[in-house]
Amino acid sequence: MPSLDTSMIVLGGIAFFASFVNGALGYGFSSLTVPLALVFYTNRILNPAVVLVEVFINFYVLIINLKGVPAIWRKVFPIVVGLLPGIAIGAVGLAALQPGWIKFVTYVVILPLILLQAAGQRWPIRSTWLSASRLARRWACFIR
Repeated sequence: MPSLDTSMIVLGGIAFFASFVNGALGYGFSSLTVPLALVFYTNRILNPAVVLVEVFINFYVLIINLKGVPAIWRKVFPIVVGLLPGIAIGAVGLAALQPGWIKFVTYVVILPLILLQAAGQRWPIRSTWLSASRLARRWACFIR
């Protein structure tokens, strides 16, 4: 059995706290876990673990709310298609950048936004069609 060092215990505590927030608010696991856990682990170790946890959490939430999917599918589809180029560009960026710069950008940009959201500031998406890419709008005719 591998020995538990301090960083693993702290990561477990961070994940427990993030799970508690995710259960109470419905989101936030990776938003809380990643900035805090980057102090102890590099993104190359942390990201695959967080992605696996997020996939299981999101799949569980989808199963629980399966009845509501038809009602929101037309709004979600263009956003999902619009996210695909960003995911590809982000993956290339993460592979090319040094871990120190990724930590710096995470703390300077993302952490203040998370704290603003936790304080109650919300920026609702007013129009999902405007936030999606042009490609998503073209594919939307297939889901009507």
